[in-house]
Amino acid sequence: MTRARRHPLASMLIAAVLILTFVIAGYGVFLASDAGRLPWQEDPTRIAITPFAGIPGFDQPIGTPASGN
Repeated sequence: MTRARRHPLASMLIAAVLILTFVIAGYGVFLASDAGRLPWQEDPTRIAITPFAGIPGFDQPIGTPASGN
């Protein structure tokens, strides 16, 4: 024997409010993540990182001979 719900309109309203809340919260987390403002994200490094820094052969500009006296 199936039991009929007593308040189907109230159940649908609660479900709609919960879904809307999750959608708004998810969009808020997306925007905060895009802006880099989430509490668990580390702050970006303040040190300028140069690609190829410290690799032999990349220290001289193009067009200058390597010093090999």
